Amino acid sequence: MKTLFSPHYRLIYAFLFSIAISSIQSVNLLLILTACMAAWVVFLHSHQPKHLLKRWLKLNLFSLLIWLTLSWKIEPHGIVLNPLGITQATLISLRMNLIVLSIWLLLHHITDTLLVQAIAKLPLPKKLIHLFVLSIRYISLLGELNDKMEMAMKARGFQPHCNRFTLKVYAQRVALLLIHAMVKAEKAEQAMKARGFNI
Repeated sequence: MKTLFSPHYRLIYAFLFSIAISSIQSVNLLLILTACMAAWVVFLHSHQPKHLLKRWLKLNLFSLLIWLTLSWKIEPHGIVLNPLGITQATLISLRMNLIVLSIWLLLHHITDTLLVQAIAKLPLPKKLIHLFVLSIRYISLLGELNDKMEMAMKARGFQPHCNRFTLKVYAQRVALLLIHAMVKAEKAEQAMKARGFNI
């Protein structure tokens, strides 16, 4: 029984569940599944509700962009609501939330190390596994860098407001993260080439 819930099997379940969710066309069914999954995730993460809410809000910022772009259409007499776009935005938002909630549930208590070990056990080409491992490694590094930058901003008394200065600071933060990501990618590419890695 334990083998069926090993990390690499959980990754396979998450993949299959995501494919199944992507094929659902019923908004009502998606709402019911999302509500059930959300209740289960909240129960598992009841000791850290603020952290869970913050992650969920970050995810749904992307949903907001989807709604802003799909809910309207341009016609000869101006911009009007797009009913089909609203339906599509609803489906995409619910599917996205349900997939992310299922991943949070299935990968609960799985650390970066366990995730790398699980990926290595999957029946995938070795080069693809190497790329997945490198991706996890560098995403983790960039996450740590982002946390350090946030702490440095708080230590300097930065208070975000809806003004030009706040936008400038966040733009600089994103730019620094992108520069670090590019530098890390170049170093990783050089290291892989030095070890004879060819795509």
